[in-house]
Amino acid sequence: MNPRCSAKRFLGLVLLVTMIISLMPAQASSYATIRPGDRGENVRQMQRALSHVGYTLVDDGIYGNMTTQTVQLFQARMRLTQDGLAGNRTLSALYELAPQFKPQSQGSDQAAPEESDTSAPVETPSSQGSATVHTENGGSLNLRRTASRGQNVFYQIPNGTVLKVLGMTGQWVRVETAGRTGYVQQEFLRMGGSSQPETTPAPSQSPQASAAPTQSPGITAPDAGNARVYTQNRGSLNLRNAASSGNNVIYQIPFGTIVRVLSRSGQWARVEAEGRTGYVVASFLQALDNEPTPAPTETDSPAVTPPPETGTGSTAVVYTENRGSLNHRAQGRSGSTIIGTIPFGGSVNVLSKGATWCEVSYQGRSGWVMTSFLRFEQSGEPDPKPSEAPEETTEPSPTPAPGFSRILRAGDKGDDVLMMQEKLKALKYDTQTNGTFDDQTLAALKKFQSLNGLTVDGVFGSQSVAVLLSSAARDADSAPLSYTALSLDSVDGDLKLVSALQQALVDLGYPLSVDGKFGAKTHESVVYFQQINALPTNGVADSLTQSLLFSGSAKRYDASAVSVDTSGATGKGPSSGQVKLLHWYNDVKKSASAGQHATIYHPGSGLSFTLRFYSMGAHADAEPLTLRDTQLMNKAFGPASWNINIVYVKLPDGRWTMASMHNRPHLSGSIKDNGFDGHLCVHFLRDLDEVTKNDPNYGLSNQKAIRNAWEKLTGQKVD
Repeated sequence: MNPRCSAKRFLGLVLLVTMIISLMPAQASSYATIRPGDRGENVRQMQRALSHVGYTLVDDGIYGNMTTQTVQLFQARMRLTQDGLAGNRTLSALYELAPQFKPQSQGSDQAAPEESDTSAPVETPSSQGSATVHTENGGSLNLRRTASRGQNVFYQIPNGTVLKVLGMTGQWVRVETAGRTGYVQQEFLRMGGSSQPETTPAPSQSPQASAAPTQSPGITAPDAGNARVYTQNRGSLNLRNAASSGNNVIYQIPFGTIVRVLSRSGQWARVEAEGRTGYVVASFLQALDNEPTPAPTETDSPAVTPPPETGTGSTAVVYTENRGSLNHRAQGRSGSTIIGTIPFGGSVNVLSKGATWCEVSYQGRSGWVMTSFLRFEQSGEPDPKPSEAPEETTEPSPTPAPGFSRILRAGDKGDDVLMMQEKLKALKYDTQTNGTFDDQTLAALKKFQSLNGLTVDGVFGSQSVAVLLSSAARDADSAPLSYTALSLDSVDGDLKLVSALQQALVDLGYPLSVDGKFGAKTHESVVYFQQINALPTNGVADSLTQSLLFSGSAKRYDASAVSVDTSGATGKGPSSGQVKLLHWYNDVKKSASAGQHATIYHPGSGLSFTLRFYSMGAHADAEPLTLRDTQLMNKAFGPASWNINIVYVKLPDGRWTMASMHNRPHLSGSIKDNGFDGHLCVHFLRDLDEVTKNDPNYGLSNQKAIRNAWEKLTGQKVD
């Protein structure tokens, strides 16, 4: 925590949760520890919960470096041991703040909410005592652990079974059967044990439905071309900045909108809609030449052939006989759209495994590859290759040059190191060709690994060799395949990500310098970039922002486009007689609370803006209410800094009081589109003895500034 921030600044809820967790007895443990390197749904649920409470994180189900760092940040916030391990105390604190993501039990495979779920459903008691399973195709009905679709089925109920009804949760019914309790969909039940199926309730037409599309009726989006948004409840469809569920919605596409399908990747479609590009769930799209067909049932119809093995949770390595790259396709069939290629030796996550095709995820993109060209971890050998499969590979990689017979690490010397350096230099990576694996070579190799989708470990092993020698190797000028979110106080590491971000902004004319430190000017330029390019204005260089920045099609800096309109924000201050000097503990804190708004008047510039109180500790943590409020504040105070500014604050009860504040965002905030990534501090009058004891540096400086300003205004001295 920044030394200027008091330990009492966190939200009251966060403090309460911290106290509860710290007092929890060891025997009350209910969450198994999740560790770096773990994979699976429990990791994904934790990632979604962390995103929900304000951290930028991809919910890929992989406990990697970014997840570890985010867990450590959360642990620091909650005053827990910062070991990066998600143990019982860490998970208990997290799920207290985000209970909708809380697993039902240790090791739960609870799935994420459906595309439209935004909060935990409320279960209401049912007046029906029983119901009978009724499926049109006579198949069994899935019994689920939670009231949501996903990989959470733990039992299949035969058609015609009579169930005990325990409660209702929207379209879901909580039931008991054969000693098991779980959730089923209401449309597949005859309530009350009657012999006639109930009519499926009509879809909601309320405004709330716009954010909650239900499963669309049996429609198929094209691999490419035009399609129409078609949701059963005529609600809007979430457009996301990545092909994954989570806190990543960038727009809601109205029902009936015609969109352009750019590609398909598993259950996701990349589309262009109303000038925006992103990802949607493909089942909510209708090809323009198709009419909707009856809704699919929840049940599993008897299959002629066994379904592919799903959810394997394993990894595999691309292994082609000619060492060429492997086609990554939108669907599991020859001739399907190629969405990318995977180099020889590239590692993929296996989502489902079939005899001919596997659904895999590579660099965050899901698609299909031929099973015969994968080497699976469990077998250690590639499956036999069919005679008719050569079309799936691209042109072969060159035969490895002699000399790469050992794994190269920092500090090594020799001809093989020189050969690696020459290959890297030919691809424009910044390295010497001296035969010594020095720090410059290490940085170049890590950048090469990052840009080519390899594990960024600085070790030159077989996979790095295969890619470096292949025709598909990406040079140093290539756009990143994935992006690490950067925000205030981020600094360059081996990959110099902040410098690359800054240089790209400078090339577009944004007013900052390249120094490898994400400071106030970089934050301001990121806000300008987002504002000019019509992106969510949060001041964080997230994946959406960086993908546009490095695309070559971003808009250049235009000062007129980000100038602030001061109309209505001037000359609205109080008279000197209206301004009081109210005490923080004795008066202000008793009359104001988190979530309330306050008007700030800056006598030095004559400008006013609005803040929302964030939390109340030894002073008021607050944040600008809107982007315009941030702009007005920065116009009044100057560039973001810790400088102390005297202001008059109009409290929620209408009284004016003198206070001091800065405009430097730090730590967390709750408003995501105000161009202010964090919160600021507003200081009110406190007793000097108390401040000297508890906050002797920055807090004391603010108290002296308030007293000096009050004396200038009124001639009165305050001890």
